[in-house]
Amino acid sequence: MEQKKILFVSHDANRAGSQLLLLQLLRLLKERGVPMHLLLCSGGELEKDFEEVVGVTRLYQNIKVTSTPLTGKLLKKVPLYKYYQQHSAQKINERIATELAHQNIGLVFINSIANAGVYYDFLKFLHHLPLVLFVHELGMSVKVYTHEKQLNFMLKKTGHLIAVSNAVANYYIKKFDYPESQVSTFTLIDHEHIDQKVKSVQRDILEKTYHVPQDAIVIGGCGNAEWRKGNDIFNWIAKRVIHKTSPLPVYFVWIGAGPQHEIYELIESDIRLMGLSDKIILVPPTPHALDYINRFDVLLLSSREDPYPLVVLEAALQEIPVVCFEDAGGAPELIESDAGFVVPYMDISAASEAIIQLVLDPSLREMLGRNGRKKVLERHNTDKSVASVEAIIQKYLPLQVSEKQNQ
Repeated sequence: MEQKKILFVSHDANRAGSQLLLLQLLRLLKERGVPMHLLLCSGGELEKDFEEVVGVTRLYQNIKVTSTPLTGKLLKKVPLYKYYQQHSAQKINERIATELAHQNIGLVFINSIANAGVYYDFLKFLHHLPLVLFVHELGMSVKVYTHEKQLNFMLKKTGHLIAVSNAVANYYIKKFDYPESQVSTFTLIDHEHIDQKVKSVQRDILEKTYHVPQDAIVIGGCGNAEWRKGNDIFNWIAKRVIHKTSPLPVYFVWIGAGPQHEIYELIESDIRLMGLSDKIILVPPTPHALDYINRFDVLLLSSREDPYPLVVLEAALQEIPVVCFEDAGGAPELIESDAGFVVPYMDISAASEAIIQLVLDPSLREMLGRNGRKKVLERHNTDKSVASVEAIIQKYLPLQVSEKQNQ
């Protein structure tokens, strides 16, 4: 009898934290022979990477009707448009149901609450199956990416909730009264894979691409440019630090801020009006993020909210100390007082002073950086992390796994 598969669901294939974490998890589960399939709800740069690991069904292969903004607003007010929406949803539902019926699905594993609408509207034929939900989001993201009705429905269907940090776990326990006994914390960093990639990074990428001097002290940030990530805060801190440490060659570099982001022109304008266009560098989204991170001397996590960003783990693995805000997510759980500085929420002065201290004291950077790497290796052992997820899956779907690759 054919073994049932796990259906993983991803809201898109963009190069961002939760998607990259899922990709790592799929790769490691494949090595253990776990039978699986992926429902990809939207596209992105990582599509080919996912396809190399697992079979993919795409939700977004439906025909879209394009219209001018004015026509679109008018259409939404007439019954015909509502009929079209319902008919289109029904056709998509039928196609997805047909495609997935051949996959012999036994368990649904949803990555991110951003999939609440998809689960509610398009996966009704799978609602009888056990559901494991992997959450990466806190309050701001919940408001942006879900509707209350859909999220509550998905949480009620969820047999086990996996959170990326204690901060995230506590949010769902307190806010949604989710049973604490059904919650686990988990995040994944394939440290062997990262260490291997670091061996071949372009160590002078900033010097070659942006003409940063060889002796520059680089304070880095990373992530798509958005209000939640605190790009404006990053720039304000940069201004204070650069002015207070002058004439030292201190540079601030943000990886992942490009013209495609809504706030890009605003933050670029601030940098220009500050007169710091030569000292605050915006690097567009890139598959070579690790090359830039490797050049950082300090990681500044300026986020207003960040559940447990992958970049913190990647930086710590490379012995880079981190400065972050308390009450802004899960990063303080790793950084604590011995792998960087955790400063009061949105305290720009405290963050600036912490960075200045690190700029002026290379030995302190080295000590905190070493502590960070040690903690990641101890707390996020790759084999133990994957085994913990596998154990949760086994509760709902008995697996006959091995070290053979999943075909």
